Amino acid sequence: MQIKIPSGDLRIGMFVANLDRPWIDTPFLFQGFLIENDEHLLQLQQYCKFVLVDSVNSTQYVQAAISAHAEKSGIHKHDSPAHKSGSRHPTAAEERKAQPSFIPAEITLTRFRNIIPVEAELAPAGQAYARTGEVLHNLIQDIRSNKHLALAEVEVVIHDVVDSMVRNPDALMLITRMRQQDEAVYGHGLNVAIYLVALGRHLGLPKDILERLGTVGLLLDIGKTRLPRELLLKKGRLTTDEFETVKDHVRFSLDIFKETPGLHPDILQGIVQHHEREDGSGYPVGLAKGEISLFGRMAAIADSFSALTNPRPYAEVIPAYEALHTLRDWGGEFYHASIVEQFTHAIGIFPVGSMVELSSGEVAVVISHNKVRRLKPRVLVISSPDKRPSKSPTTLDLLYPPATQQTPLSILRGLPTGAYGLDPREYYLA
Repeated sequence: MQIKIPSGDLRIGMFVANLDRPWIDTPFLFQGFLIENDEHLLQLQQYCKFVLVDSVNSTQYVQAAISAHAEKSGIHKHDSPAHKSGSRHPTAAEERKAQPSFIPAEITLTRFRNIIPVEAELAPAGQAYARTGEVLHNLIQDIRSNKHLALAEVEVVIHDVVDSMVRNPDALMLITRMRQQDEAVYGHGLNVAIYLVALGRHLGLPKDILERLGTVGLLLDIGKTRLPRELLLKKGRLTTDEFETVKDHVRFSLDIFKETPGLHPDILQGIVQHHEREDGSGYPVGLAKGEISLFGRMAAIADSFSALTNPRPYAEVIPAYEALHTLRDWGGEFYHASIVEQFTHAIGIFPVGSMVELSSGEVAVVISHNKVRRLKPRVLVISSPDKRPSKSPTTLDLLYPPATQQTPLSILRGLPTGAYGLDPREYYLA
């Protein structure tokens, strides 16, 4: 139940579901958040006359205050503001998410909600992941054999990926991190596809656009099939000449797609522009800022994140949270800063599937995020405090610690995959 409360009456512990003005016009990072300190209160009072408070996601300590406002407004326990006598249904414009300036005005945004728990979505997500990997692997083999790209098969599997991500994105992102991947064959493209769909879902882009984004991710490096394999697998930094050769993969992709009718212009833009940078230093054209399309900007971020966090012959893997900080440091110069920020929100500071060390010393794997507080996810604890593998891993919601826990647990730091010799795949839930 959402209750309209004047900003001067707000308290720490209330969950702000909506504002009296567009979110984009405020400094708040999340569309929906828990009031945790006096700074939040002061900011809300500065920017808003009133807000809508969600009683379900608010803490128990402020329930009495929320109930008092509900009674004052004539809203009772089983009432809903949208169905109160004399009230109107919100218009489509009011239901729509605030439109960020980087999204074209003609795109109508929607609001996706998780409609199934991550545990229930793991099986269909795993099937979608496996089928998509098989299709991409077969496509690569066909292209190496000079056969035409079978776009219809891509469309089918991307549709399944998007359906799973719409139901609950955490499942596929967990599988992406847990599954053993062959980077040289299909791992990177499949990762980028999933991250792009996650970002698009978070932004509220409609499903047909999510499917185009997934296709961009899956195919953006297809031109590398025409590069020397020893160059792709070379360890250490590439020479200038070698890097110039690798850059040709974008041109090779275009050559492949010229023989593929029916590819949407958005998909082509995303693939062609995923190495362009905001300061004009990218390739193949050297586009800058307003010249780069929305798909190109989004693909650049998802591609770079996947590259930083997955095995590469020429560089070490870094923890996901470090990769996000790196992208944010580069935001504005190389990447669109606002989209980097939204990407961080979409996958979380500690993304699903990443390893973390808890304040207890235990190591855990993030398995799903809490909407109320993103730094308090659900985790699978896989070690004891002395870093010995746990024989009986347990799930723990950091937002709601057990009564036996004297001190609330928190995430101390992110860890690279394989830290302390622990392999999270051994505890994979699906």
